[in-house]
Amino acid sequence: MSASAEMLLEVGNIIENEIEAASGNEIFMRAQLNNKNIIEDIEVLARGNSYSAPAVINNLMAGEMIIHNHPSGDLTPSAADIRLAAKMAERGIGFAIVNNQADQIYVVVEAGSKKENKKLDKEEILSYFKKEGKLAQEIDNFSERKEQLLTAEKIINSFNQHQFDFIEAGTGTGKSFAYLIPALFYNNLNQARIVVSTNTINLQEQLINKDLVTLKRVLDFDFNAVLVKGRNNYLCLRKFKNFKKNFENDDLKIKAELFHELNDWKKQTEAGEKSEINFQLKKLIWNQIAAESDLCLKTSCPFYSNCYFMQARKAIYKADILIVNHHLLLSDARVKDDAGSADRGILPNFNHLIIDEAHNIGEIATDHLGHPLYQPLLDNWLKRLSGDKNSLLSEIREDIALAVDSDQKRLRDILDKKIIPTTQKIRDLIPQYFNELKDLIADYRDKKITVNQKLQSEMKWQEFYQTAQDLAAYLKNNFSFLQIIYENLYLGLEAETDESEMKIKSSINRCHDLIKRIEFNLEAADDDYVFWLESSYYRGSEQIVQKSAPIDAGKFLPDLLWSKLTNIIFTSATITAANSFDYFYRETGIKTAEELKVESPFDYSKQAELLIPLDFPDPGNKNFLKELVINLKKIISKSRGSTMVLFTSYRMLSYCYNNLKDELEELGIRILSQSKLSRNYIMQEFRAEYNTVIFGTSSFWEGVDLPGDILKYLVMVKLPFPVPGEPLYQAKEDLLKAEGLNPFYNLALPQAVIKFRQGFGRLIRSKKDKGLIILFDRRVKSRSYGHKFLDSLPKGCPVVELNCNKLVEKIDENGA
Repeated sequence: MSASAEMLLEVGNIIENEIEAASGNEIFMRAQLNNKNIIEDIEVLARGNSYSAPAVINNLMAGEMIIHNHPSGDLTPSAADIRLAAKMAERGIGFAIVNNQADQIYVVVEAGSKKENKKLDKEEILSYFKKEGKLAQEIDNFSERKEQLLTAEKIINSFNQHQFDFIEAGTGTGKSFAYLIPALFYNNLNQARIVVSTNTINLQEQLINKDLVTLKRVLDFDFNAVLVKGRNNYLCLRKFKNFKKNFENDDLKIKAELFHELNDWKKQTEAGEKSEINFQLKKLIWNQIAAESDLCLKTSCPFYSNCYFMQARKAIYKADILIVNHHLLLSDARVKDDAGSADRGILPNFNHLIIDEAHNIGEIATDHLGHPLYQPLLDNWLKRLSGDKNSLLSEIREDIALAVDSDQKRLRDILDKKIIPTTQKIRDLIPQYFNELKDLIADYRDKKITVNQKLQSEMKWQEFYQTAQDLAAYLKNNFSFLQIIYENLYLGLEAETDESEMKIKSSINRCHDLIKRIEFNLEAADDDYVFWLESSYYRGSEQIVQKSAPIDAGKFLPDLLWSKLTNIIFTSATITAANSFDYFYRETGIKTAEELKVESPFDYSKQAELLIPLDFPDPGNKNFLKELVINLKKIISKSRGSTMVLFTSYRMLSYCYNNLKDELEELGIRILSQSKLSRNYIMQEFRAEYNTVIFGTSSFWEGVDLPGDILKYLVMVKLPFPVPGEPLYQAKEDLLKAEGLNPFYNLALPQAVIKFRQGFGRLIRSKKDKGLIILFDRRVKSRSYGHKFLDSLPKGCPVVELNCNKLVEKIDENGA
């Protein structure tokens, strides 16, 4: 660290004047250093108040320094300063504090070596997208699209200027090539690893198995691209050895036929990935043989040289471009944040990120930052600890027998008189804990209640609170006793291959996590979070879950992930609502970004029509569902398949399914209902069979790609507004009200418009597609906000109002 004022010789007066212009408040500056470590240029990035200023760090580069002033004159870094300095250090960016007179400076972190990144040649890259370019030579029916060129140009600028960019590119733009080609060129020039994150498996597979394969043939240089999967997707050879041993000793509850199928697969597999298995395998069985981070011996494992996960990890570190999903991206960020190091995550260090299907990132971040607690989480920990004769406690007993004689009695007493009784208390308390939660929620019709002062004042909660405290206390005791066993029996062993040592460390860590979850959800004291109880179904039986989630994930994301990167491109077909990026800024917590919005190149004036029935009740009318069933029967009877119906709730979907199933089956039409079948099965059957109709909700509103005549009719039953009264939604509403904002226009409406656009986008997937979209929700015409939905439609799409009989005739004409 440095406190030399020499650094300020050339810019001290400039900084002093800038601070004076900001009325002596804090300012946040970017500084360029010369080869003598003297600051030669500054740029004011933000201005604040007397104790803080916004940390604008989007496009900072290694070798630069960020500086802010402390108006008090005390240059001691605050805890927030130190946290930010540590994050900047990972990127080679220095961090310093000056006084208001700019004659004193305290360098918290020295600037790293300046790296001069080579810039992309815009003309060269854009030539790939022209009608005479290399993509056209490789791809059948390729056409030059101005929308793709605009998108690619914006992405080239983003890499060259190290910006954060929001890019909305309509369906058919060809945005995957628009970001992959500049990304690969940039990597080739600067050896800068690039991560591409998506929400759906479909897009991941398209990128890795199609688009990047094409670019291998198109580009004049080679590159390595890897699809990154979590550790649990890989077979653990050491665990399989134990699994096989248990089967041979009749200690495994598994059918012989299934074991032999698994054993044959294990002999044949090259990658050891779960996705290769083509027979039915329950998650419970797979978890017994899957790789796990806290049960990994790493280099000490006898199977290390053949380990499937380690082989995959080596490929990751050699890769130029990594394809991940949003869940893995956020898991990696949390691991690195918890460890306080960029070297401790799932992914290697990176500075450039492309987030496709970016409209989901806020919702997924909210999920990742929560701390849910449910009974299987506790049961699984308990089963490993003491579930059977191969349990951890049995292994500890055997290991005690091998200990020094003087330690045996003391350790055996801890096991028999402390750990085993405490474990039994935990086993008895777990069902009581969740039964009391079930009893708490039983009086609420929606089976979903917010934990607030009213609930906490109820007698039932007070009783539950005592049970929860007891459970946490026994877990803490168990944690302490296991720690004593670990320190006395295993700590300091020369070999790191002891399975019992690894298992007890894992059990201790998981126990600690359970204690944190119980106490965090029980106290419900973090004002940035909302806490609630929810009833759901797990393997056919009711399960009560304690949930917690950040009310505003955007408050956490900059520190968690964005601040550690120099360049991020967010892209999707649906980022804006009412042609504004405002909602997305709030979702991500990003203050400033470059923006681009390009329309779809499809001709919606000829390819699609949105039909709105004139003679139809509003969704709030008691006859809405009855009329919906009548009209769905007419529509489906005429279309005889090639139809997807999107619902906004399972209740409505089930009502229509139950009232239409038998009648449509008599006509030879099968309903593939999400209330009965898995998404993957529905998609397979719909593609394979004629006279099938999809009834879907939630996940079917996006990520479904059914081009051509497979899908010709799309029915949207209602506008997809979020459910009012949901604990998380209610908390978001309350936060907006506290900020003086209207929750409907700043939350409900943007969410609904984006989801509506996603649903609409399921129909037209190529330039040859044609079809009809039917919307049974007349609020787009009858309510003042309705135009927000209609204005969000692709340019040129006709909107037609007609009565229901004419609507059915339209289907006849369309099918002719």
